[in-house]
Amino acid sequence: MTPIADLSRIECSTFIKAPRSRVWRAITNMAEFSAWFQVKAEGEFAPGARIRMTSLHPCGANAVFHVTVDEIRPEESFSWRWHPGAERPAEESDEPMTRVEFRLTDEDGGTRVTVTESGFDQLSLERRAKAFKDNSNGWTMQMQALETYLA
Repeated sequence: MTPIADLSRIECSTFIKAPRSRVWRAITNMAEFSAWFQVKAEGEFAPGARIRMTSLHPCGANAVFHVTVDEIRPEESFSWRWHPGAERPAEESDEPMTRVEFRLTDEDGGTRVTVTESGFDQLSLERRAKAFKDNSNGWTMQMQALETYLA
């Protein structure tokens, strides 16, 4: 489960021995998502929804962040935009957000989950390197957490 990365995106993929419908529920049902992603979330995933999350993960405990849901294509893909990194810009910041997309595909005996975070090349230089490094590690951990949750 090594992330693929270039200067603008991170891609991480894992195989889960579960049907696509089960994996989809773990990714898009807020209670299940909160359990494996280790957040306390306020709201539900729906196109255009802005959701406040508080990290419960030891690496970033109590960090508050927001995701804005882009698109939901049932059992295929789910995406949001956010300001990545532990040091977030001020709420009124006009700095671009990155886009996170989960894609699900059937694979023999289960489901392939691929998460891609793109748009790092649009971030300011002072934020880009840290956010890219942190999220490269973070997505690897989150894919392992999803796999463990569904095992």
